[in-house]
Amino acid sequence: MEERPVPRPWQPKPFSVAVLDSDEYLADRLCERLRSTAAFNASVFYDIAVLTKAQRQDGFDAYVLDYLADWPPPSAALETLIASIRNGPSSNSSNSNGSDIPIFVLGNQTVPERIEGLGDILMKYKVRYVLKPVQVEYLAKRVAEAVAKRAGL
Repeated sequence: MEERPVPRPWQPKPFSVAVLDSDEYLADRLCERLRSTAAFNASVFYDIAVLTKAQRQDGFDAYVLDYLADWPPPSAALETLIASIRNGPSSNSSNSNGSDIPIFVLGNQTVPERIEGLGDILMKYKVRYVLKPVQVEYLAKRVAEAVAKRAGL
């Protein structure tokens, strides 16, 4: 996990995004793309337990989670993490409700509702499902739009 830079006193804090992916290339590229703007500070995680710990300590403004990073599915770790995000305190933003934090779940299933546990997670916690393979630019734009909408921008 990369350390978050401290904003200067006159600058607004950048939005924080957590990326958990089994594909290191996609995770690294997405974080690089988000960090290329001053508005985002993206952290990459390759282990769900490490992300869960970071989420409990700091919280994030958005999450991009790979369904296959929680191997073997249907493990309860991904649902537990998403439930913690939804029920816990929000991140650095002024909005104190965690129920509307943007969560994107990446997967390779064209019909995710047929996968045991995945369909339930998508519906119960109202997360966005993105089919892999996905272009980094597209995903970065979707994340940025969701965070901006939540922030009222």
